[in-house]
This record gives sequence, C-alpha cells and structure tokens, in this order.
Amino acid sequence: MKPARHPVNGASLLEVTTTRHLALAALVVVLAGVGCSKRKGEPSRPSPLPSASAVDPVEAYERSRAAPSASGGGEAFSKAFTLHDGACKSGDPAACVDLGIDLEQGRGTTPDASAAAALYAQGCDGGIAAGCSNLGQLYDRGDGVPKDVARAARFYDRGCSLGSPLGCNDLGLDRKDGVGAPQDDSKAAELFAKACELGNADACTNLGFMRGAGRGVPQDGAAAVALYRRACDDGSGQGCHNLAHRYEHGIHVPKSDRQALPLYDRACTLGVASACDNMGGLYERSVELPHDMPRAASLFGQACAMSDGMGCNNVGHMYELGRGVPQDDAKAATYYRRACDAGVALGCSNLGQLQKAGRAGR
Repeated sequence: MKPARHPVNGASLLEVTTTRHLALAALVVVLAGVGCSKRKGEPSRPSPLPSASAVDPVEAYERSRAAPSASGGGEAFSKAFTLHDGACKSGDPAACVDLGIDLEQGRGTTPDASAAAALYAQGCDGGIAAGCSNLGQLYDRGDGVPKDVARAARFYDRGCSLGSPLGCNDLGLDRKDGVGAPQDDSKAAELFAKACELGNADACTNLGFMRGAGRGVPQDGAAAVALYRRACDDGSGQGCHNLAHRYEHGIHVPKSDRQALPLYDRACTLGVASACDNMGGLYERSVELPHDMPRAASLFGQACAMSDGMGCNNVGHMYELGRGVPQDDAKAATYYRRACDAGVALGCSNLGQLQKAGRAGR
C-alpha cells in the first residue's frame, strides 16, 4: 500500500497495464492505482483563496462533455454505412467488418451489437484479423452475445495469428491475468512484444510494465522507461502516465516534477483519469512548480467526472479546506461519499471524520 501524498489528499500512483480498447475506438480505460493514508486529526480551515472558483469543477467538466448527439452520426457516416453495406453484400469480408463497426458504434445507423457480432464473425471467417479481434471484445464484454471470456481469448488468438496487433495485445492481457486462458507471464510478454512491433502503442506500455515488474521477462527499469516513452510518443495515454510517474518519483530517471507535468497533461488529454488527478497533485503541492489551487481543483474535478474515485476524494479535500474552491462542508461530504462508494477507503475515512465533527450535513 503506497502512502498518500499528505494526510488528507490521496493520489493515484501505481504504474499499471492498459486495458482493452472498445472495438477500434481510441479511448483507453485505465485501471487506476490509489494511495492510502489515515487522516491525522482535524485540519484547520483557512479562508477561501481570493482566486477560488465558485463553479463546481466536477459539474463543469461533466457539462463540457455533454453535447447533443446527432442521430445516425451525420451524413458522412450514413454514406459510409451504405457503402459498407453494399460491399459486404457483394462478398467483401473487410467491408463486413467495417459495417460491424458502424453497427456497434451507431455510425450512420442505430447501434446493434448483435448484428455487429454476426458481421465480425463473417469477416473473421473470411480471414480479416480485425473481425476476429472485435468479435473477441464483444464476447469479453457480453455485448450482443453471451459473455464468454474463454471464447473471447480464442478469437483474440485467431486475430493475433492473422496479424491483428489488437488481438495480440488483448490475448496478452488474458495471459497476464489468467482470464479466459491459462496465466502465463512469459507468453503475455511475448504477445505484448509482438503487438508493440505491429504498432499497438498500448502493447508497448504493457510490455514496459512487464519489464519494470520483471514479469515474464528479466526486470529492466531502463527498458521499461524506453518502452513507456515509445508508447507515449505513439499515443498511449497510460504510457505517458507511467512515464510521468517515474519522473515524479525518480524511478530510473532523474526525479523531476517539471518533466512529469507535460506527460501527465498529455495522458490526461488522452483520457487517463488518474493522470488528471496526479497532475492536480503537482499543482497543489509540488516543490518545483508554482502552486495553482484553482487549477488543481479543476483537475481533481475532471478526474472525478471521469470516474476516478481518488479524484473525487481530492475534490472533497479541496472543498473541505477551501483550496481553489469556496469552503463547503456539504460539497466535501458529497465528494468524499462518491469516493467511498467507488471503493476508495480514504474517502470513507474522510467522510467519517466530517460526520463525527457534525459537519457532513444529512
């Protein structure tokens, strides 16, 4: 268990592997490690900073993401759907996979995961690697087909054998975790290496994790750093996050918050919630960088809105102390409760302290 940065505020600190993409989408869902700590006594409550924002940072980010959805995906998607449909009916298995993606994601049509699964199967039978990998992901999630992780692993294996970097990466994750296939770190590392060479940036991150941890391959911190850097340069948000973590803590690179900050920033932009949280932590307490409490609160809020429990705890902390936002016990309790509900023990502890002091409201 890694300690939190200070008695109240926690941070997501662990290096982790990436998880699977959703079909061919670019967003990576992150398995966020968390810090933990006991709170030491009742903190003082300074007056809110003059620059504190009256706008709730979580609500602000949630509103910024809420945009009216265009039915059918727009004219371009509709035209592409028609072309894919015609080509698939003419016997082009690659077009059937594209049509499956249209149906899975609702591009130019109503989403239909069951129909997508049938089209992916048709493409896979026709030797299209992406059809096998995408069908494996549907079985992994139980989306449009019964959930069956063993069957998913078999489709990943077939996709990988046909040259799908996504299939190799996802089968590597199965092998690493023993899900749907026998646990085998050496095989997982081999699959990550193959997918990395085929251009899958997340697989480079995953191989970096295996190198850093010495799982299935000899432990080599310098090699892990190189793989994270390569992954980050190629667009893996978790690769950027893991590299930033190493700079922040001086792990096989010189310790430097200044080097960590832009890497966390890029990871946050690429959708890694824990990177937004850790970036907020730098703005709050770094000894190298100017402190910016409103910016820290905003980043904690972004992480919370992206379902990062520690980010919610940290927003609560900012509200409790009036850092970057107006002091507000009720808001603090709301976000500590949200963190607690997400499984963050520190959030539960902080909520309990507010309740004990009679400051949590109802």
